[in-house]
Amino acid sequence: MSILMAKSDPPEGLQVHTENCLEVYNSLQERMPFLADVAKEPDFFEHLFYAVALHDFGKAATGFQKQLTDRKRWGYRHEILSTGFVVTLQLSQEAKQAIALAILTHHKDIETLREKHPCWKKNEHGYQEWRKYIAELKPNWEALMEIQEQVPQWCPMEECLWTPVPSTDQLISGYGEFLVPYWIAFDDVELTRLHGTYGMLMRGCMIACDHLASAGKNEIQIALDNLELELVQRVKEKLKEKGRQFHGWESFQKDSGDTTGQLMLSAPTGSGKTEAALLWSDKNQCETLGNRVFYVLPYTASINAMYERLKELVSDDKIGMLHGKANYFVYKDLVDKEYTYQEAAAEARETQNLTKKICRPYKVLTPFQLLKAFFGIRGFEMQMAEVSQGLFIFDEIHAYDPHTTALILTMIKKLRENYDAKFCVMTATMPKFLKQMINVALGQLTPVEMDAQERNRFTRHRVVLLDNSIHEAIPLIEERLMQGQRVMVVCNTVNQAQNVFQKLQSVTDDAKLLHSRFILRDRERIEQELEDADLLVGTQAVEVSLDIDFDCLFTEPAPIDALIQRFGRINRKGEKGENGICDVHICEKGGENDGFIYSRETVEHTLNAFTSDEVLHESGIQNLIDQVYCDGYNEKEQKKFNKAKQLFERHLQSIVPFIEDSEGRKEFNELFKSVEVVPECYEEDFSEKIEAREYYEARAYITQISHNQFARLHKEGQLYETTRVGRLGQWFIKVRYDETLGLLIDEHSTNIL
Repeated sequence: MSILMAKSDPPEGLQVHTENCLEVYNSLQERMPFLADVAKEPDFFEHLFYAVALHDFGKAATGFQKQLTDRKRWGYRHEILSTGFVVTLQLSQEAKQAIALAILTHHKDIETLREKHPCWKKNEHGYQEWRKYIAELKPNWEALMEIQEQVPQWCPMEECLWTPVPSTDQLISGYGEFLVPYWIAFDDVELTRLHGTYGMLMRGCMIACDHLASAGKNEIQIALDNLELELVQRVKEKLKEKGRQFHGWESFQKDSGDTTGQLMLSAPTGSGKTEAALLWSDKNQCETLGNRVFYVLPYTASINAMYERLKELVSDDKIGMLHGKANYFVYKDLVDKEYTYQEAAAEARETQNLTKKICRPYKVLTPFQLLKAFFGIRGFEMQMAEVSQGLFIFDEIHAYDPHTTALILTMIKKLRENYDAKFCVMTATMPKFLKQMINVALGQLTPVEMDAQERNRFTRHRVVLLDNSIHEAIPLIEERLMQGQRVMVVCNTVNQAQNVFQKLQSVTDDAKLLHSRFILRDRERIEQELEDADLLVGTQAVEVSLDIDFDCLFTEPAPIDALIQRFGRINRKGEKGENGICDVHICEKGGENDGFIYSRETVEHTLNAFTSDEVLHESGIQNLIDQVYCDGYNEKEQKKFNKAKQLFERHLQSIVPFIEDSEGRKEFNELFKSVEVVPECYEEDFSEKIEAREYYEARAYITQISHNQFARLHKEGQLYETTRVGRLGQWFIKVRYDETLGLLIDEHSTNIL
């Protein structure tokens, strides 16, 4: 008797594949038993077992088996045939429908099946087509019966409530029996439990079992069972390098590690908030160590840095990183370890493929990677299964604009209410009004704060207000450089940073410029060279997570929370300056385009809050922030927040399992305010990499511009696409690019000889 196959590359028998999927199922049930509670279905795992056991029986069709050997498209869906095998289940109609829909949609969603394979009696052609393909099971029925007879042996329940189907005549059309009623209920807005978390987790876990087994990962990774011990060891090693000893956790770290449930953690930058948050995650981890931990940060640079930091703590296989450029950075890390392109590309694909699944217990990511699931984009049910009873650490949640903040708060409220997630929200600087909004979304969070005396140990700066612009401050900047100080200059726009840098770069031999309009290759290089730079001129790109420590700051005016972040790059360890205090200069006059970035009203309140030539005591910063934001958002910002919140709440009502949102990808992409472009001078290099299928290497030439800049330059004819990059649809920009200055948006590349 021939062996029925499930896959051809690499070859895998149907029984072996099913058993591998069931291994993932067993691991899921063992590590994440709470999924049944989230689904509000006590028999959730029993129902999931039947779905996993039966999901590929349709592959016994002769056409499918021939497709594996001849590589010729079969033209039908094996899961439609598989769904017919639920006929002998001795369960309620609702349970049978849940199992059938999980099987039916484990590759394609309901919309796709309705469009291409409407196989029910009211559609004569589709129904007859289904009968024709059902007949293809007959030649292999004996071999399939042997696998069917294994199901009761595999069943973990005391009694198996499914019996082998004796012949093809007994099979039913799962489409007509289960899909049509589900769709009608959705269309009539008469939603059932299957349109909620029960259905969401059934499809999500079914897909997870299939995908992980196919990837050769038959086990769900668990969180560290000795996380605190590992943390202590790491802290001891760091302190030893500085000639110091570890005397135990700070009081706020202990309190965080003792907090069960929601936590609001406030402590200065560099005080050990990360350790405190991880101690909280350890306290809230379940006995089976199956809760997934999500460390959410606002910026790519901060995510990359945190990923590297945590990787040392929890090991490579337990942690993943997700953001728009994550694949590229994982690839580059492997290339640096002397992998060949093919080896690095394959490893990066496999690494990121697993990171997107339920496999890894720790993830560092942007909130947009979480929001993606709430736009109904393919795979969203699996992501919702993963976030169930998830432990979320949100760092610097104040960094987002009102629109994004509205989406995040709406999302975390739903995660808390529908998926029993827990949250640790931590910050060095958060306005009181935003804390109140978070408490509304999550219920009252337990506040943990470093006391005033402890905070003042981190006092490191003296604020100096300058009644001029950043350009007028250049003589003062030059003076500091001539004194041998390492100076950081922060501008609010890229153009301003480029202009200031060009005026200053000749003052020192080691000057660097950093902003968002460098291609990835150059930005990565510049970030690696910052440690030895005497002068750094940058934009908001320097505000977070770069491991830099300068002696002095000159900055354009900005809201107080942005300024505090900029201050954090100066005298980070409190070991510089006179008595551990360094000057941070704020120019009171901003650039002419600052109003497009920051609220002029908020900037004015910020400048009024500071007193010049006074030490900025860490314990007083929160009062200054609350003074600036005493009225919360201004009228324009509040309107943006309210509109985004209302639209997103309405949108979430239309997201149901088994049906992917056809407009979801487009709507999600509209959240991003930039467009990826390649400078014209790199068109040849980029295209060669694409044609050689070296896609990761091609990404090294990409930078980004805003939507407004894109619209203007497109109108001026400074943007074009080329057919050489085929399906990628990459935009090229005809403006000057310089490795030191980046993209010079107002200088057309025709000026280059």
